[in-house]
Amino acid sequence: MADAPTPKMFAIVTCDKNVVTSGGMAPVFVAPNEVERDRVAMWICRITNATVHDLHNGAVILTVS
Repeated sequence: MADAPTPKMFAIVTCDKNVVTSGGMAPVFVAPNEVERDRVAMWICRITNATVHDLHNGAVILTVS
């Protein structure tokens, strides 16, 4: 039986840049509010066929398998 692919985080979209540690490999998109954060995450998700995960701290991460 084949193993399921391991998802990889490839982007972060946040309203609060203080919740993101600098020096990581994923690009960080900072939005002025939650509505814009969700809009940016949705479009990146549609373009890249990613999955969005809400961290409930003002940030969402996008992963691909």
